Amino acid sequence: MDLASGKLRVKVGGGSGGHNGIRSLDQHVGNAYRRVRIGVGHPGVKEMVHGHVLGDFAKADREWLDVLLDAIADDAALLAKGDDNSFMNRITLALREKLVPTGDDDRPPPKAPKQQSHIRQARPQQPPAKVPESGPMAAMLKKLFGKD
Repeated sequence: MDLASGKLRVKVGGGSGGHNGIRSLDQHVGNAYRRVRIGVGHPGVKEMVHGHVLGDFAKADREWLDVLLDAIADDAALLAKGDDNSFMNRITLALREKLVPTGDDDRPPPKAPKQQSHIRQARPQQPPAKVPESGPMAAMLKKLFGKD
């Protein structure tokens, strides 16, 4: 639930997070084993968590779920070797290849223009500060930036 739907993480160790199956494994073999975590997302409302986690995946999730599970099965040998980084890389590439249509241009989409934070938007606009023409501050600025 802590991962967005379709996201995958590999980690070693950690707590059970209230999961009785993980708690049982920890009691029998310790907690230093590799875990492949598949995100199912959060239903948004605490009361729906139980049904969300224990229920079947929605039909809409089948597209990414099938690709993800196939990729995990295809590259499980990398996990067995302890090559977590290559495993994650292969999974990412498989998801990208099969779920995101790629054209000739593989560049990421352009970033949206940066907007001011809500705090800066709420502040009244003030004119820029005037640069002093005489005094110690003016002398220091002239030394740093020249006489202009």
